[in-house]
Amino acid sequence: MRCFRVVESPIGPLTLTWDTDRDAVSGLHVHDQRERGADPAFGVPDDGTCGGLDDLAGELDEYFAGDRRRFEVPVDPPGTPFARDVYGALADVPYGEVTTYGALAAAIGRPRAAQAVGTANARNPVSLLVPCHRVVSAAGRPSGGGPGVERKRLLLALEGRTP
Repeated sequence: MRCFRVVESPIGPLTLTWDTDRDAVSGLHVHDQRERGADPAFGVPDDGTCGGLDDLAGELDEYFAGDRRRFEVPVDPPGTPFARDVYGALADVPYGEVTTYGALAAAIGRPRAAQAVGTANARNPVSLLVPCHRVVSAAGRPSGGGPGVERKRLLLALEGRTP
């Protein structure tokens, strides 16, 4: 079963989704995120009994306050094997650092798949936790879908990186 909660953040309302069967985060979406799923996919509204969402909300508060650099809540995003490989490589990009779509493609052993990496990145269902905002174009500029270019700039600035 999935439960969800909406929390406020400096980048707008976030929908947090917890999968109680897998005991892990299955979604973290900005409200107007382009690749955001339909609300019924989030499950049932949290009635205060989904402790994983309490942990996630606390870690997000710490991140936005500048007190957390790495998330510890378990994350199990849905996706194809290729997308999950991309999410694994994204999770390895350190706080305050950036990488390119081409470098991510090379990191997963698919150096000619930069465009497909970009598509998987834009569809990342657990943005922030799997940091799609840390991926920039080959020219070094934030680009693409996910939470949006302006939000990517805000998140990179929060992490001390001038985009």
